[in-house]
Amino acid sequence: MSNMAILTGGTPHGKVGGLVYYTRNGVSYVRSAPKPRTTPPSPAQQAQRLRMKLATQFLAPLVPVLADTFKPGNRKKLSGPNWATRQVLQDAIAGDYPDLYVSAERVLVSCGPLPPMRYPELAFGEGVFTLSWMTVDSMLIDNNVPAYLLVYNQTHQRLVLSEGTACRGDGQLDMQVAAEMLNGTVHCYGFLMDRIRRSASDSVFLGTLVDAELVMTSGFETDN
Repeated sequence: MSNMAILTGGTPHGKVGGLVYYTRNGVSYVRSAPKPRTTPPSPAQQAQRLRMKLATQFLAPLVPVLADTFKPGNRKKLSGPNWATRQVLQDAIAGDYPDLYVSAERVLVSCGPLPPMRYPELAFGEGVFTLSWMTVDSMLIDNNVPAYLLVYNQTHQRLVLSEGTACRGDGQLDMQVAAEMLNGTVHCYGFLMDRIRRSASDSVFLGTLVDAELVMTSGFETDN
């Protein structure tokens, strides 16, 4: 099948022979078509491709949340999911190629200038998560900022996010989850985000459960 360009408003778009016609910001351009690769990718290129694949797979179910929760100072340069992908690639890919994996405890599901939760602890029992943290009485701290708990089932690519009804000054929030949310590998994170979703804190990793059993902890308690 031959490659064809499409005329749009008298301007060609697409590939013709060895040239590619395209329009950007209302300006028409033409460039040489890329030549087919004749050599296999190097080990470094293969490793980078795997790193990107792992990062995007891990973050895919979180994309709707990340659009709101990633608020770094220069957010305008990249979308929230793109910032989150960069963070995972830089900080959260562990292991040696080809045995690479995402280290969940290094992942940020929220990023921004708000002060994070202090000394958070997460308790779990009878399908209810209780997240508590130290409150601070300071003119520099807004205790009315909503607090959130994010429970992410990596195995089944599902997540539950609390509704933001608790505030920093409350020092605690409770969230009930369905039993099926606990089948597989589940990671828990806490963070704060203002009501108009313009600013957030860096998230804190709280722990990992596998089939409702604690396997990794960071301020995590279970009620037996």
